[in-house]
Amino acid sequence: MRVRILSSEPCLAGSLQPPPDKSISHRGLLMALLARGMSRLDHLSSALDVTATASMIEAYGASLRVEGSVTLIESPGLEGLVEPDQVLDLGNSGTGARLGIGVATLVPGLSLFTGDDSLRHRPMGRVIDPLRQLGATIWGRSDDQYLPAMVRGGGLQPGTIHLPVASAQVKSALLFAALGVDGPVQVVEPALSRPHTEELFRLAGIDLQEDSTTESGAHMVTVVGPKRPLPLDMRIPGDPSAAAFFLVGAACTPGASLDVEEMYLGPTRTGFLEILERMGSTLQPGHGHLVVQGSSLEGVEIGGSIIPSLIDEIPILCVAAAFASGVTTIRDASELRVKETDRIETTAQLLRSFGLEVEELPDGLIVYGGLQPGSLGNRQRVVVANLDHRIAMAAAMLGVVAGGVTEIEGVETVATSYPDFFRDLEKLSSATIELM
Repeated sequence: MRVRILSSEPCLAGSLQPPPDKSISHRGLLMALLARGMSRLDHLSSALDVTATASMIEAYGASLRVEGSVTLIESPGLEGLVEPDQVLDLGNSGTGARLGIGVATLVPGLSLFTGDDSLRHRPMGRVIDPLRQLGATIWGRSDDQYLPAMVRGGGLQPGTIHLPVASAQVKSALLFAALGVDGPVQVVEPALSRPHTEELFRLAGIDLQEDSTTESGAHMVTVVGPKRPLPLDMRIPGDPSAAAFFLVGAACTPGASLDVEEMYLGPTRTGFLEILERMGSTLQPGHGHLVVQGSSLEGVEIGGSIIPSLIDEIPILCVAAAFASGVTTIRDASELRVKETDRIETTAQLLRSFGLEVEELPDGLIVYGGLQPGSLGNRQRVVVANLDHRIAMAAAMLGVVAGGVTEIEGVETVATSYPDFFRDLEKLSSATIELM
């Protein structure tokens, strides 16, 4: 699938309610699976990634029904989960697969995980290896590093796991597994990663111990099992990673004004907003919403401890860098090499297709900015998104602000994270958008 975008007058204005947060939606479904009784999730994400996780929890014995904006999940609880009688296909969802492998260690019998071609080539050893340290029995392809992977439930023991890099997915898989362990499981990461699982554990009545007082800045979270969560009753907030595309687009366009409503603004998810402010963007937070005003931006250096809080937003931050004066350097982001695509390489290719000078680093990029909004109004370009949803959305926003005609190939995976992206883009901009 491809999309054709015609932009003659760059402008983003209006009010955006971003889609429900994917990360919280995944975790909400898995917590509901492990809790005995009825959970109520309002405003659950409709992204295909989350739909795959919903199918997985049904295979484990939960039942789902939708009433208006609310998804009701009835589950037998951890003791009542059943061995799936089918292969668990998580599609393109790395979060669903990695967290699901952690949950599978709690379920008697065998669970077999697979996904699409992209997911089968994304590293799973990072979650399989630490779970094995707790006694889990897991087999995977290519020396247990990739899907398909098979998990035999049970056999977990207390332990302390030191993660080499901060990873919310790996941490979450271990915390879910810890619910079935007789004793303490400690997860130590070099910096705090997204704490959504910890937030939902507390909401479900599970006590956690956290410590971030070490001199190195490492973060430790401890669960003493066995524990049984209570059913959830919650509303899923808006996804900042989805809103980031529109916030950056407006920030790059002098005269633009965008109001984003109901967006999650908790810890580790707003690093990209800090970078926008450092670049010169005007952000006005209010009660339950955030307003961005377009302005002239300047290049900055991005790296160090802030990277885990904005790793998913780096492709769209590179769009901000394209319109900033001067040079933007991004380092310490080698994790981008193992996303849906090698996002260092594909982001560089995207920027070059708009005539920008970019240098690839082993762990980041150097972007030489200076592109002016609307300056490419008489040009056409073709971008290959390589079926990476974030590259496709970053390309679309770059095309809207730069002007001219942009054709993007391989946009079908946008539905995995933001099904209404192109509808919202056409509504909030003056661009004409045609899906082909």
